[in-house]
Amino acid sequence: MNSETIQFIVTTLMELLTLACAYLGLRLIKLGWKLRMALIVVPLLANAVCYLIYRTTPFFYLGVVLLICIPFVWPRKSA
Repeated sequence: MNSETIQFIVTTLMELLTLACAYLGLRLIKLGWKLRMALIVVPLLANAVCYLIYRTTPFFYLGVVLLICIPFVWPRKSA
């Protein structure tokens, strides 16, 4: 496989992983906040690494989506 094919596959997998983890991290209320935060932060770091490797904007925008999800997972002081 050439590099464009590999980049397309990695981009597609990261898009699917980001959307699934963002959904699960926001919807799985019964889990602890640390596990939910890990569901958000791990793909965020993977997107950052992929952005540094490939220098394409989809990984940057996927990371922004996950950064927007973090305040909704962060525990409240009253909880």
